[in-house]
Amino acid sequence: MELMYEQLKDKLSKENYLKWFPGHGAEEQWIAEVEEELGLSLPPSYRWWLKHYGNAQLHGAYILAVGSPEHREYDDSDMLYIHRLNLAEDWWVSQFPHRIDLFVPDGDELYFFDTSIRDEQGEFPVMRYDLMNDMIDLYAPSFAAFLERLIDETN
Repeated sequence: MELMYEQLKDKLSKENYLKWFPGHGAEEQWIAEVEEELGLSLPPSYRWWLKHYGNAQLHGAYILAVGSPEHREYDDSDMLYIHRLNLAEDWWVSQFPHRIDLFVPDGDELYFFDTSIRDEQGEFPVMRYDLMNDMIDLYAPSFAAFLERLIDETN
């Protein structure tokens, strides 16, 4: 697992399109609070990302993060804030009971964790929802693979 993170760190150090803000990693307590409210553990590679990088933008859109609790009620880059908004919509809950949004780059697609499936390392797959064609497909088997693929596709 550490080798995967080293490869990802190397790729991130050379990345020009994915922008993150150093020193803004999530605190363990913030992550624990999010996990408690969601009722599940976040995937290991996403937890690693949250602690070490915490946030990122790609072409002006945020990869959702875990922000400080005092700003969570209005932070549209916070995954729990977005999840709470989604849960307020009955149609959304009935159609997507196992979805936690991760990245919404534009109006045509979005990426989310499918929490109904967890592999032996504790990772959720990242799914891509093509909104124009109403199709959902597997984008990556883990958050780390999602980041790598995003980087590869933007370079």
